[in-house]
Amino acid sequence: MSLLSEVTVLAVDTETTGMDPAVGARLVEVAHVRIAAGALAEEWSSLVKPGVPIPIEASRVHGIVDTMVADAPAMAEVGRTWRAALADHPLVFHNAPFDLPFLVALCEDGAQPRLTNPIIDTLGLARGLFSVGGNSLGALAQRLQLPAEQAHRALGDTRTTARLLILLAERWEREKGIRSLDELAAVSLDVMRATARR
Repeated sequence: MSLLSEVTVLAVDTETTGMDPAVGARLVEVAHVRIAAGALAEEWSSLVKPGVPIPIEASRVHGIVDTMVADAPAMAEVGRTWRAALADHPLVFHNAPFDLPFLVALCEDGAQPRLTNPIIDTLGLARGLFSVGGNSLGALAQRLQLPAEQAHRALGDTRTTARLLILLAERWEREKGIRSLDELAAVSLDVMRATARR
């Protein structure tokens, strides 16, 4: 039986105005894809009005410009909708240390409960199998022949992250003897800590 066969997990991704919310960077897009019984299921995404201009350097990465978010919902509204959908399901990210601070801020802005959900990081899982280097989401999608998605947009990257989790979870179970989702989450974060700044 697969690690994912009897659980619901949410893959999540964000697009932002910069690298760090502690220095004023804000969300411009957030998405999640539900993984149910080991397959992609419902998906959701929203642009977010950041309340600050989107720097051209950020727009060059994700293609989101100020006019696209002019009528988008504010962070507080998106935070309420997003947090309600999460419930207590485990969350999957590719490079959680980047996305999580933005999502903590999103919940705070919407006066929502803090995130205490288990976290699985596909970057950690990939590094644990393939070593460091060459484990960007795009590189892994190409290496593992995942379906092409719109890169650097939240929904496309979330679909890729979800598909990546399904493949990597199966490999960790088969090759490394991982027997539970909790174990998988723990090892993914252990690898992230061990390979930080490499």
